[in-house]
Amino acid sequence: MCTFMYEEILDKKFFTEITNPLDQFEIRNLISLDAPILGNTHISLTNIGMYLTIVVFLVLSINILATNYNKIICNR
Repeated sequence: MCTFMYEEILDKKFFTEITNPLDQFEIRNLISLDAPILGNTHISLTNIGMYLTIVVFLVLSINILATNYNKIICNR
């Protein structure tokens, strides 16, 4: 039964063929903007920038949740 399901998944082409092992490290533009501001500036959000933004957001939110702001609780 597992073999049949595996073959069915492969037939649906869910997986892409990897031609080069370094393809996973390719930097791709997700959003790009060519602005004529400050001498034709090119601004873009790449996959690396998106990962960095997500990690910074997670680290800052965990830091805010874990900080007790030096509150002293009386335990009489």
